[in-house]
Formats: sequence, C-alpha cells, structure tokens
Amino acid sequence: MKMRPLNPAGPLNLVRRLNLDDCPAVADLETQLFAGRFTAQSLRDMLNKPAFYGAVLPAVGQEVGLAAGPAAVIHAYYLSMITADCADIIAIGTHSDWQRRGFGRIMLEHLIGVTEQQHVEKILLEVAADNMPARQLYDSCGFVEIGCRKNYYKRDETRCDAVIMARLRGSAFS
Repeated sequence: MKMRPLNPAGPLNLVRRLNLDDCPAVADLETQLFAGRFTAQSLRDMLNKPAFYGAVLPAVGQEVGLAAGPAAVIHAYYLSMITADCADIIAIGTHSDWQRRGFGRIMLEHLIGVTEQQHVEKILLEVAADNMPARQLYDSCGFVEIGCRKNYYKRDETRCDAVIMARLRGSAFS
C-alpha cells in the first residue's frame, strides 16, 4: 500500500496531551469501542507512570490551550508507553460517530511525531486481524506485520487473532 506523506500542519496541532479531566471521556470511549478495558481511575493511574504518554483530539472549543473541564468531548485518543528505544501503542480509538474521517490517522501521525522527537527507534502495536480499516491505516503509516497472537481477542463466542505490527524510526512517510 502506498504511504501518505506526514502533514505536520493542520489538525495535528489540535491534538493535546491527555489530562485528568479527560479520563472519564476516554474511559467512555474505551467502553464504546473496546468493552471498557480502562476505567477513568485506571487512566488516572496511568498518568502517574513516567513512560505513559496519552493524547486526545478534543471537540471544537476544547483544543490546545483551552481547559477541558469535567464534560470534555473527545473525538479520538491514543494511549502509549514510551521508553528510550520503543513505544507501545496500548490503544488508539475514535468515537463511533467520527470514524472514517481521518481522526485515527491524525492521532497516529501525532504519536509518530512524538516518538520521532524523542528518537525512539521502534513503535509496536497489536490489532485485531479482522480490523481491516485499522490494519490499512497502520500499513499506510509504515507499520509492518512481525507476528501473530492466535485467538487473542474474544468476540462473544468466537476468537480473533491479534496481528503484531512494528514501525522503525524514519520508515514511514518517506
């Protein structure tokens, strides 16, 4: 798949770091998208971890420099752990009303930019094998498949593999 160039201008500047006030809204999105892997409290706890880096794309009027407040509306978010040599994407999600509009790409490009600035060599993620829109997005941003976890995700009565993907520093958008 052809990689799209990174666009450092535009909506990327609307992404801001996750803060305490965002945790309930992100937890609500986690429930909507992933059956609630993270609660507001577990997200608050993550904010205290030195390697944790999370970001949100807030609704208009809640952008960079504006207080989110307790009723923050979040269109998209990502959660990651970043160390000196590797970043692990824990979650990346877009509110169901805003999917297929490029918000996932905005969030992924933002995270790639953060890791490039920190000279992180590798980004890792896992994605459900049947989540083709996400897999195509990751592929277009320079991620490649490096492994598989068989029957990793439970879907009601069935199981789905997790595809492990990696992106090396400087490999995307070239």
